[in-house]
Amino acid sequence: MDFIKRHYEKLILLLLLVIFIGSMFHVLNIVKETGEVEEGHLQIPTRDPDYQMHAPDNVIFNIPELLKSNSVSWVDPGPRKPADADHYSDLVDVFRIVRCPFCNKLIPRSYMEKKQVCPFCGNRDNGGAAFVVPPPPGEPVVLPPEIIEKYKLDPNDPDVANYDIDKDGFSNIYEYRMKTDLGDVRSHPPLWHRLRVIDVGKVELPVRLQVFNTVDSKDPKQWEFQIKNGKFSDLYMIGSEIEIEHKYYRIVKAERKVVPAPNGKGAGKDASVVYLQGVGEKRQIVMTLGVPVKSLEDKAILEDSANPEARITASVGDSFSLGNRLTGVENYRIKKFDAKEKTVLLENPAVQKGDATKDVNGTEMRVTTFGQVPFLMKVKIPRVVEGEPGSEGPNLPGVPPGSR
Repeated sequence: MDFIKRHYEKLILLLLLVIFIGSMFHVLNIVKETGEVEEGHLQIPTRDPDYQMHAPDNVIFNIPELLKSNSVSWVDPGPRKPADADHYSDLVDVFRIVRCPFCNKLIPRSYMEKKQVCPFCGNRDNGGAAFVVPPPPGEPVVLPPEIIEKYKLDPNDPDVANYDIDKDGFSNIYEYRMKTDLGDVRSHPPLWHRLRVIDVGKVELPVRLQVFNTVDSKDPKQWEFQIKNGKFSDLYMIGSEIEIEHKYYRIVKAERKVVPAPNGKGAGKDASVVYLQGVGEKRQIVMTLGVPVKSLEDKAILEDSANPEARITASVGDSFSLGNRLTGVENYRIKKFDAKEKTVLLENPAVQKGDATKDVNGTEMRVTTFGQVPFLMKVKIPRVVEGEPGSEGPNLPGVPPGSR
């Protein structure tokens, strides 16, 4: 034991030397075996195929003969697009389709071309009356030469038919088709023709809670709320009144809420709430910070093509006006609407006897998402290039260029 204690370091070094020498011999052996590897040692053994090989000209590949000898009856399906078919099932060659103006569903165009009714709704919103023949696809929207000459329009301008020379909200071509005076701002189709439906149902109100400020106070009566109403925003407190859609609401309560962040990471989302009570009624509007506010009842949002930014939001029974001192003012009232079909039926509040839902032309005043004016007859704004002749825009009859 004394010998090991005195020479243990030398013994450890001797052991390591033996291990090292053994490792070297092992490496040399591996190198030697690697040099003796041949190509045959690396090949993967293969087995014989378990199928029978045939020549390409073998009779078993003669498809026509196989079909003749097969017991299955192969029937010629005929042409994929029969010449006398209005609509057919072919995902490669699709038949012409249109959208029904009453139920807003896609239907074969043949139902319109043959003056039939929609296979889905039966044109019930039009009293069951059949479609009128639509214009051929791609029919040019042009004005007759005599009309262009009468109103001193530019015959070389391809968009002249879609200009609105009297600024009543209707294009020249639409007024010509409706038999009104293109140059008289007082002569125009019924103004409800300018409307189209944007949405029907629980619509988004033009009001939103933008800032919820506790001003470092625990008393809710000291808190401040920045609310945007339409284009303007202002500060309010509990007890303040705010006008929303022509009705007054009072802020009666506020709650500070924070939604925890996912997985508990982060500060969480501010979901503070302000409660508004209708003045003289029990209905409440709940406003959550940064969240759109929906109406309490179904409403319709209508867009006037003459003033797209000033949209009309109204409920059944609400009245509104269209026009101005130049075009004249026309009053309408919402009789009913269909939230599913997105249609709004108007009526004339001045009519006491007869059908108030029909205009002076006898047309039912039903507004759809497409509007009354065809797409090809919508108003276009003339392109103005400074310094070029006629850059003042199309001329009104009897008005010299540059006088407008």
